[in-house]
Order: sequence, then structure tokens, then C-alpha cells
Amino acid sequence: MYMDFKKILSVLALLILGAVIGITGFKLVENFKAPKQTVSVVGIGEVDAVTDQATITIELKNVSTTYEKAQEENKKDVDKLKSDLVKLGIPESRITISSYSPPVFRNLQPEADLKMMIRPPTNTSPTVTTDLTLILDPIKNIEKVYDVVSKNVNSQIINSYYSLKNQKVWESRAKEEALKDTRSQIESIAKINHLKVGKLLSLDDTNNPRPFPLPMETTSGEASTMMKDAQLDSGSQEAVQKQNDNVYYSEQSVKINASYTAVYELY
Repeated sequence: MYMDFKKILSVLALLILGAVIGITGFKLVENFKAPKQTVSVVGIGEVDAVTDQATITIELKNVSTTYEKAQEENKKDVDKLKSDLVKLGIPESRITISSYSPPVFRNLQPEADLKMMIRPPTNTSPTVTTDLTLILDPIKNIEKVYDVVSKNVNSQIINSYYSLKNQKVWESRAKEEALKDTRSQIESIAKINHLKVGKLLSLDDTNNPRPFPLPMETTSGEASTMMKDAQLDSGSQEAVQKQNDNVYYSEQSVKINASYTAVYELY
């Protein structure tokens, strides 16, 4: 069989030449095209996470005619409160007890008074104070805790701090909202300018999720009145529960924010 190698080589040469011309032409067309447009947007996500943990400090203060009697009454109140809290299902390991009692002053003899030139104050009502700090996890028993505290006139909640147990879950939700926001923004920009959304060129986490914890101190007297007025002014009267004239509780939430800076290509 006879093969015309010259003819074959000519065809191959034409194919190679065509491919070179095609590639060169494509590059030339690309070079003459308008530069690609890029748009940078910042997406923000925010979620309201309902707190599910609480750290509560309860103060028990007993005043009596003698230090010994005040100490005895205080111990009874502490033991009773701890027992009631355990009955609510709060493990003893989550209840911490710390005591503080101011010094008892007694009058000095006249000779000593003359030497010191000052008569020390006399404490006619010795006081014994004990603090109980408990961790509620979950927070569902908090109303019952407040009720137990309110039943003793010598006890009051002096500090409550609310926090999140599954914070990472809420952070992920905030990030998802931020990503949705970036996509929504770039699609709106493309639609307004009669363009299409191209590649996502870059995505930067510009603001790690930051929770804002809500510590809440509950005190008696003027501070307690100020707290009550502030809560009523904010329109949360129905959500506020009053017990023992110095305890307030309403559902707490933490705002968690996240943001992304995204750069898209438009064409």
C-alpha cells in the first residue's frame, strides 16, 4: 500500500498552524477584553442566644445579741438553704460556701481609753455573714431557687451571672448569617448593574464571633430601686418577677456577632 507522506505532513502542518493561530487569537481577544470587575462586600450576622447557665451568689446575714448566737442562727440558715437547694436537684459539688464576719468591738477600760485617746466603736449587734455560690446548669431551676431564697428573711441574692453552655453552636449560626448576608449583597449589586456573579475570589473572617455576657447584680435599697425602674422603663414589666423585695429575674439573652469580607468577580 502506497502512502503519500508529503500529503500527510502537509495536513499535519496545517493542523498545527491552525491550532497556533487559534490559541494566539484567543489570547489576543482576552487581552483586548475589558478588565474583570471585582466587588468587596462585608456581611454581618447576628443571633440572640438565650442563656442556659447561671452563677448565683446568695448572702445569708444573721444579726443577734451575741456573736455566738448569730453564728448559730447563721449555720442553721446555711444548712437549711443548702438542703433545699440539693432537693431541687442541684449537686452539692456546684454549691460553694464562704463565710465572713466583721470583728466584734468591745469597750476598752477607761485607762486604755486615755492612753489611746480614742474609744473604739462598740458593736452591739454582732453579725455573721455567709455567701453561697451555686452554678445552675441547666438554668431551668432558677425560679425555684429564687423562691427558696425568698422564704428566708435573712437571705438575698446579691449577684447573678448568665452565660452560654453551647457557645460554639451559636457562633456557627452567626457565621452562617454573615455568609448569607455577603451573598445577598453581591447578588443585589449584580442585579442593579445588569451583571452576573462570578467567582468568589477571597473570603476573610474579619470579626470572630463575640458574645456579650449580661451580668446582673441584684441588690437591695437604692440600687434595687434603680434596677426596677430601668426594667419597667424598657417595657419588660411582665417579664420581671419580684421576690423578697430585692430579687429580679427575666429571661436573658446574649448577642453574638460575626462578619466576613468577601470579594466577588462580576461580569
